Formats: sequence, C-alpha cells, structure tokens
Amino acid sequence: MYLFKTIMKQILLFLLFLTLSACSSVTDTKDPDFLNLKPEFSIVLGYINKTEYLPEIESQCAKGHICISLDPPPLKLNIVVEDVIYGDMQSKSVTAYTTSHYGLSTYPEDVYYLFMLKTNGKEIIIPRYSPKEIALDIDEQPTLPMFSIDDIPEWIPCNISHLNKMIEYDGSYEHVLYAIEDFTPEELKEMESFAVISEYSVRIVRGIYLSDIKRYLSKQSC
Repeated sequence: MYLFKTIMKQILLFLLFLTLSACSSVTDTKDPDFLNLKPEFSIVLGYINKTEYLPEIESQCAKGHICISLDPPPLKLNIVVEDVIYGDMQSKSVTAYTTSHYGLSTYPEDVYYLFMLKTNGKEIIIPRYSPKEIALDIDEQPTLPMFSIDDIPEWIPCNISHLNKMIEYDGSYEHVLYAIEDFTPEELKEMESFAVISEYSVRIVRGIYLSDIKRYLSKQSC
C-alpha cells in the first residue's frame, strides 16, 4: 500500500511538472487593444529574437451564441531594431503584439523584416501580416525585393515603386529564389521585368534599397 501511494505521488508530481512546462511559453500580459490605434507609426528594419503567446482572448460573442476562433492566442514579439526607416523610434529593442492564423510559426526568429509599428498609446501593435521579409544584396545591404512594380507594402506612406533598381543578389538567397510552381502563368508574365524566369525557378532581380526608402521618406510629406 505504501509503495502504491509513493508511485501515485510521483506520477502526480510528474504530471504537474508537465503542466507547468506547457504553460511556460504563455505570458501573463493582458490582451492589448488592437483596434484603437493612434495615427503615429514607425517603420523599422529588425528581427525577432523572442516570441511568446498571450492568454486566449475572451470571447466577444453575444449570449446564446457559440463562437469558434480559428486563430491561436495573440503573439508577443520582441524585436531588435537595426535601423529606423521612418518615424521616431528611439529604442533598440521593442516588445510588440500581433495576431496570426498560423501562430508563432508565421514569424521565425532571426529573419530580417520591415516592420510597421503602431501604437494605442500604451502598447506597440504590428498590424496583422504586415511585416515584409527583406533580402540582403551581395554586399549585405538590406533591400525590399520586388516581384512587380506594385509589389510594395501598402502601409508605406508614399509611393516608392519608382525607387526600384537592378540588384545583385546571391542566387541562392532564400528570399529571392522561388520554385516556378509557386506562380500562375499570369503572375509569371507580370514578373518578367523583375525576375529571371527559368524552367524550374524564379529569381528576383529588382528591388529597393532600404537606404533609398529612408532617404526618400525623410524628404516627403505623404
């Protein structure tokens, strides 16, 4: 009997340990306000070095209805800021919040992005799916690779499409080389002047240097 109680106690302790471990990736931060955002925003170059889930958002459904959310909990991202492209961002490391149907897998760590950072007066919010992956040219300069003349983030305050240039990328760089099966014939035709299209792959050859975007936006009032 004593042996049975001892074994059961050990099992319960083990289950408690597993439960606590499973909760370790969820932060206690309350849900940020994703809706009431102020007009001020910043655009920064940076990468994510830490990710967490927030607790589940409480259901906003009316009484008597059943709601099913296909989203995981909101995401808490810690961003290392490499450069401020637009706006007034002083910190070199910021905590920001966003949502995604695909959860934390949407934004792998240590990948460079162009982030739009908005605020509700307290927290920093990243609009859903707004981060844009950037690519480094052969000299390690950050660029915004483009599939076509219209392939720029809609949240950039000015039309910057005319800033595009031929850029020498490393041909194997993951953000400029794509399988041809990823595109429709119509998309391939639209991309002809911005990519080298072979039988098996599409390699992006035009883009915009982030330094050009920064310089251009500093002189505009869009």
